[in-house]
Amino acid sequence: MSLLTIVQGAVNRLGLPPLSAVVTSTDTTAVEMQALAQAEGKELAARAEWKILTKEQVFSATNAAAQAGGLPSDLGWIIPETLFNRTLRRKFSGPLNQEEWQYIQANLTTLVWPAFRVRGTSLLITPSPSAGDIIAYEYVSNQWCQSSGGTPQSAWGDDSDTALIDEELHTLGLIWRFKKAKGLDYADDFRIYDLQVRQAIYREGSRPKISTDPSFRLSRHGADALAAARGDIILSDDGAGLMWD
Repeated sequence: MSLLTIVQGAVNRLGLPPLSAVVTSTDTTAVEMQALAQAEGKELAARAEWKILTKEQVFSATNAAAQAGGLPSDLGWIIPETLFNRTLRRKFSGPLNQEEWQYIQANLTTLVWPAFRVRGTSLLITPSPSAGDIIAYEYVSNQWCQSSGGTPQSAWGDDSDTALIDEELHTLGLIWRFKKAKGLDYADDFRIYDLQVRQAIYREGSRPKISTDPSFRLSRHGADALAAARGDIILSDDGAGLMWD
């Protein structure tokens, strides 16, 4: 499905006059639908760590706090607990907030474990890594649609553009947003939409979270006791924990 078919599907269900174009049309409904489709795409993409939007960023570090090339141009947000220094095999803590970062700088504090902060268009790391260290993390892209030729985009630009997230969700989103914009009752439409979105997020599946904290390693006896008490933990023979989100 394309932007055009998504909008046409919403228009048909709303009982509105059919549309043959969206982006190039001056029809009031088409103009409204395009604006609502933009809002829907952006907000839907921000609701979850969609697999289709998940990417990996790998770069070579510089010996400075600000890392050139550390942030991709399509960054939505960094997925928590995925940033690692692969060279040193160390996990970064963070992201640090403004107060934490400034406290570290003002107190000339050197952290035992590295930490990061995103400020503006810069990825900041403390302590500064060695030049050439390989840094990597996963992130959610803000490019939630693509051109007919497959070029990722962060906004609709043509009727032939296609959505990367389930098109039906976009259609349902257009329906309740249009009714809300017109001052109509949209409660049932939003309920159906929200349920479908939640189910789609659920179908994305839960992912295991591997604890890299050495303190989480237990004796075999302690590991067995913890595993028995917590249904979200699986333990290996050496006591290493595999914790499920």
